[in-house]
Amino acid sequence: DKMEGWVSVAGNAGSAYLRPGVEFRVLKETLITESFDIEAPKDEARKINMVSKKLKPGEILELREWGRTHEETGLTRMKCRVKSDGSVGYVTSVGNTGIKFVEIV
Repeated sequence: DKMEGWVSVAGNAGSAYLRPGVEFRVLKETLITESFDIEAPKDEARKINMVSKKLKPGEILELREWGRTHEETGLTRMKCRVKSDGSVGYVTSVGNTGIKFVEIV
């Protein structure tokens, strides 16, 4: 919803409301790409392949932006950072048939 604002991370009695860094685990092999949009004309498809990386099951991702659905493809993609190498990009979290590629840890 692109809303911005303030939030309390802890109460005055020390109760934690938020914890830093939501993490996800890769369930099925997927790609991390620089762009949210993965549809591209043929001549640009090579460029996307050069700037993407395969993620293997078990890899841990740190959430940067919650997932949103790509209207043309039906894929849900989220921005995250790969903990093992620090690369940042967009990952398909749920396929257009409902298959989960990542799960919250």
